[in-house]
Amino acid sequence: MKILICTDGSKISKNAISFGGLVAKGLDAEIVLLHVVENKKKDRSSEILEEGKNILKEHNLKVKTKIRRGTPELKIINEANKGYSLVVLGSHGINSIKIFLFGDVAYRVVQCVEIPVLIVRKKRKKLKKILVCCGGSKYAKEAIRFGAMLARVMKAKTTLLHVIPEMPQMFRGLGMNETIEKFLKTNTPEARILKDAAKLFEKEGLKTQVELRHGFPPEEILNQAEQGNYDLILMGSHGMFGVRRLLMGAVAYKVVQHSIVPCLLVKPKKFKFLSSINAYK
Repeated sequence: MKILICTDGSKISKNAISFGGLVAKGLDAEIVLLHVVENKKKDRSSEILEEGKNILKEHNLKVKTKIRRGTPELKIINEANKGYSLVVLGSHGINSIKIFLFGDVAYRVVQCVEIPVLIVRKKRKKLKKILVCCGGSKYAKEAIRFGAMLARVMKAKTTLLHVIPEMPQMFRGLGMNETIEKFLKTNTPEARILKDAAKLFEKEGLKTQVELRHGFPPEEILNQAEQGNYDLILMGSHGMFGVRRLLMGAVAYKVVQHSIVPCLLVKPKKFKFLSSINAYK
């Protein structure tokens, strides 16, 4: 396995390097540390890559480095297509109207690569609790499989979470807020995915609990992650572009935009992916 970790020399990207190294050590993966020089007059690539290598020394990992020149997201996307299994990078989150409308480097990379992307903001020194989000779509299944693999190698405790969207006011109080026990007895696609996920984790011998929450899905995922002191949120996702992404506001993107907990987005392998560098341009 080969992991691409991206750095721009910022504090947030250093947090991403540290957490990415933790994951790489658990997966016994090769690391390539990438820096993209956007402005030739401000080329600090040697210094930035050396700082990154020093961070990874705590994990006793061998690291290769690469320097590219140009637009960061395009160079990262191009490099990610060269046989990597995971991309790791930092995200500054949503802090201005400009970033909300156009997305920063991390969100553009998520849109345009087909492999899993790990996005880190705050520093995290361990990976012992994983929150696996089990939505009712085909995008959740690949994430669940990836979560089982990661939990096994990291020896992490996991929680399988499904959020039932909050009912309109007129329907509340009519017994529609299921308990987890009642929910698992139904034959809905969401219940089947959650039951299948629980069976998979049990088969792998993993210590897992199943949680059900009601409300606005992104908000409930964030609440669960922060209240439970999780080290990673793992979700299924797919690429969306322009106005469609802005208007539809996929759950995964809303969670990543606001989470202080690292987020790992996994896309289905058989999904006919819309994005490419040409589509992005």
